[in-house]
Amino acid sequence: TPPTPPTPTPTPAPTPTPPPPPPPPAQRGAPIIFVTSEVAPWSKTGGLGDVCGALPAALAKRGHAVLVVSPLYEPYDGLEEIGRCEFFLAHANQEVRYWRKVRDGVTYVFCQHPALQRGGGGLIYGSSPGNPYPDNAFRFGVLSLAAIEAPLCVKWSELFFFGGEEGEQKRDAFHFTSAPVFVANDWHGALTPVFLAARYQSVASTALAPRLAWAPEGAPESIARATAVTIVHNLFHLGIFPSDLYRTLNLPEDDHVEWFPALRWRWSDGGECMNFLKAGLSLSAAVALVSPAYAKETQTQKLGCGMDEVLRSVANFGSDVDLGVLNGKLSGALVGVVNGVDTNEWDPATDVHLPANYSVEVTHGESIVHAETGRVVLDPRAGKAACKRALQIELGLREDPDAPLIGFIGRLDGQKGVDVLLESVPRLVQLGAQIVLLGSGDPGLEDGLRGVEHRFKGSAVGWVGFSVPVSHRITAAVDILAMPSRFEPCGLNQLYALRYGTAPVAHKTGGLRDTVTSDVGFPFAPCDSKSLTEAMERAIKTYRRRGRENVDETKKWDRMRIRAMRRDLSWNVAAEKYESLFTKAANPAPFAMNRRAVSKSNPALAAARDAEDTAHEWRDAERRAEKMRRKAARAPNKDTREGDRSEDSNLLWRVTSAVKSAIFFRR
Repeated sequence: TPPTPPTPTPTPAPTPTPPPPPPPPAQRGAPIIFVTSEVAPWSKTGGLGDVCGALPAALAKRGHAVLVVSPLYEPYDGLEEIGRCEFFLAHANQEVRYWRKVRDGVTYVFCQHPALQRGGGGLIYGSSPGNPYPDNAFRFGVLSLAAIEAPLCVKWSELFFFGGEEGEQKRDAFHFTSAPVFVANDWHGALTPVFLAARYQSVASTALAPRLAWAPEGAPESIARATAVTIVHNLFHLGIFPSDLYRTLNLPEDDHVEWFPALRWRWSDGGECMNFLKAGLSLSAAVALVSPAYAKETQTQKLGCGMDEVLRSVANFGSDVDLGVLNGKLSGALVGVVNGVDTNEWDPATDVHLPANYSVEVTHGESIVHAETGRVVLDPRAGKAACKRALQIELGLREDPDAPLIGFIGRLDGQKGVDVLLESVPRLVQLGAQIVLLGSGDPGLEDGLRGVEHRFKGSAVGWVGFSVPVSHRITAAVDILAMPSRFEPCGLNQLYALRYGTAPVAHKTGGLRDTVTSDVGFPFAPCDSKSLTEAMERAIKTYRRRGRENVDETKKWDRMRIRAMRRDLSWNVAAEKYESLFTKAANPAPFAMNRRAVSKSNPALAAARDAEDTAHEWRDAERRAEKMRRKAARAPNKDTREGDRSEDSNLLWRVTSAVKSAIFFRR
């Protein structure tokens, strides 16, 4: 019998190779490039830093590719270098290094240059308050040129999509819905529209076409079609510089073309200089101010800071004729958008600075434990009562839960109307109110805060200085927040107050007019002690009629508090409006920007488009730039403040006169 053959050992099946991860889903959006001198939390002296730290993230959440370009004033943690560029400015070659930080879906690029590295905080614009650096024109010229060069010198996968293999995949899949929109903020970024039109688009055939050989794919064509939008956060600062610095901008010129008329600014006494903000406004596709009321007010001589004719020309198709309520309505080129607030930092339900947290979503008499923080969250009445008692103890005020507690938080200067409030304090104390004032600034007003505290010990506190935790505790504890600003582009404290269930008493101006309406606060006008006191008396009377034991929605005070706390004050609202503005201002995206995505979905179409001649891109860009240059040259160029003797404009005129006397002007 033949032997039985051995049973073969089964070969194990090979382990299947896992499939590669699917490519990220295709996204659509616009490339939006913010140019700003401040961006929180890295650099901040006021509201500009807050806006540029929050609005880009809100736009990124809506699907856009957002980039923020700002100076590297000092070393920041967690940065990585992604490239560098060179350009000619002030008759010399300048080198800028780019450092990246990714946060909340936004790429923040910081520009390193010796002229910019002088420290942050109070050293951003000058060596001390009122002493600006003499080379600020050059410094922020560097910033503007570096912002335009960034998409021409750095791979877009690194610039817009955070780098690495994943960044390349996102770049391949992303469909750009428009050419880039540069967002210039205040005068520090206002040279961006000037340089974009003059140094790139007006000479596109020589400045951009040669870069096809080495620039990132689609970058030269995108800059040829790029547009600019300027956001004015405070019209008080114009960017005024002597005319003899014009040559240092190195703008292209020949016998028939010059760009100086776009920058020219004339004073009523015959002096002439350069106005960077005026040039930026004149060469932008659209302009935004930080509230609808402020956009209207700045088109008047009273609050236009000498620029009312310029703003009307932007709003009214180049005409500076005052059309009243129709200003800006027809063209849509000048709008006002109210700022939002950081709803993570300013949330009474999670605020770590408060002794008690509260939320409008908690029913009266109940409490919940917050799922993320683990802290107890009370209803608004109980939470504010606990915060009020804690603040009275902390600051040495008389403990009285029924005393109307009035607060003020802000810079101590003429704009904020602190003198008006100080004049009203005796009457408010007489009415049984308590007052807490927090701020620093003008030495005379600081003395006024100290004097009030000394005179009304136990009923008034004047805290000279500033503290973020204390500002949060005051906002939560007070019943009424005073905002007697003479003018206010937008204002943030009244928004914080609404979110914390505090009723603002505010002068009807700028953003205060738009946000403090009679259903959530107590607006007043004019800005004087009599009107402020009357508004405060109305607020105190309403407060004392509130429900005593329970929330009574038949009582006006309780209705106002609930309505205010339920308002959507997030940046999502503002982002939607800015998105609409940027969409209208943008040009269509050139094919080269989307070649990668098209070649994957339709190779035949991509091949056909590749064969097309791109010379028309440069010709079209040069024609558009020349049209813009002529329009900017015709724009109003004379300061209109002389002869306006109103109280508000005198405040501005005195400061402007000091600026004029600090630099040389030629007649």
